[in-house]
Amino acid sequence: MKRIQALLLVSILFLYCFLNANILFAVDLSAEGMEYIEVCNEKNERVKFSRLIMGTDHLAQEDWYGPNSRKITEEGINRVLDEAARLGINLFDTSPIYVGDIESKLGKWLESYRLRNPGKRLYTLSKGGFPFDLYWSKQLPSGENSFCLQEMLKAKGMMAEGYAALPNTPNGTYASRLFGSKEQIINRVSEELGHTIKNLRSNPTVYLMHRDDGDFINFEPVKRSQNSVKTIMDALSSDEIRKKYTFLGWSNWKPHRITRSLALANKQSALAKPVFNSPYFSLFEMSERAIHAGGVQVTHEDMMDKNFLRGIKIMPYSPLGGVSILDRPEPCWDNARKDARRRYAQGDPYWKNVYHSIFTCANEERYNRVVRFTKEFNNKHKTDYTVDQMVNAYALAHERTDFLVIGPITVEQLRRTVASLKLAKMLTKEDLDFLYYGNE
Repeated sequence: MKRIQALLLVSILFLYCFLNANILFAVDLSAEGMEYIEVCNEKNERVKFSRLIMGTDHLAQEDWYGPNSRKITEEGINRVLDEAARLGINLFDTSPIYVGDIESKLGKWLESYRLRNPGKRLYTLSKGGFPFDLYWSKQLPSGENSFCLQEMLKAKGMMAEGYAALPNTPNGTYASRLFGSKEQIINRVSEELGHTIKNLRSNPTVYLMHRDDGDFINFEPVKRSQNSVKTIMDALSSDEIRKKYTFLGWSNWKPHRITRSLALANKQSALAKPVFNSPYFSLFEMSERAIHAGGVQVTHEDMMDKNFLRGIKIMPYSPLGGVSILDRPEPCWDNARKDARRRYAQGDPYWKNVYHSIFTCANEERYNRVVRFTKEFNNKHKTDYTVDQMVNAYALAHERTDFLVIGPITVEQLRRTVASLKLAKMLTKEDLDFLYYGNE
């Protein structure tokens, strides 16, 4: 009898612990709500990355938006990064050219976080392939540069015959880093990658070529043929570079060039297999003028097609992710447009593009539509989602959106953005079509 009572007591205790353990587990899932997708490279190395990727482009930028600069502190940056990790984000997007030396700040935070949280795996995504900024360097980079770029610089009076000096180049004037021979690309990208490894204090897990081969003058592309995809892939697959990253990908590459890279990798085992593509994608489409030189976007119809760029994971970026034109006092769109117009008039090189790229009549119609839709959706479902959550959910709900690079700069914005994952599951194909097309 006593043995039965003891067994019964043990069973009750076991059941109690089991139920409570599952309750705690459920709370963790509910609190984080994160989703993960596995990626695999040509070496069969596999990692499960969070669907939301923490972008750091504007995290250390004091004048990102609004008339008043915000005060940036290392403590504030670390608070946002800590919260991202707590919410289950395990991939952090950065670059050596991002504002405020953020790649180095991220590396410092990661070093500290890993010491405080041994065993928790966090990964980094950085970028190379940025063209040389001739506005700052005032001269062409050493080595071979495109004949077309040089002739255009001469024609515009920016470069004298026989000289590499460029004393009068405007903002948005760039020379490709991916132009020329395999050896030249190796040297140019290796230098860039060296800065990233020093900043991050380790090799990046994911390495994207953030531009394809191309030159620009005053943000306008120089018309010329591009370097072959094969030459670029040969360089990135060389021992000097390949051993310094795990996964390769493209950012702002056109679909036909991505398709070519996949075909080459499938035929030649010596080539690194690209696994990521990061284009611009948002309910607020770019006009013919991109938000930055060389920006490439995908469309609503592209992303609804399950066969679009099949064989590669698509991780879009957009002007949203918590902080955006939507974080403004009412009237939101009007205030954002006025601020962008003011910055454009002041000659700000970033807003010079964004003003004409984003503030279009079509995007204003979509903004007004998503405001109405969000209100009706909340009334129907007894929810309280915000418009920026709806626009992020719109991007996440598309058939071909595997990941989404987000850009919150506060903890509150970050939490709102993560909550978009749940909202995305509630949106139908008809909802997405309506938000994009309206009642056509």
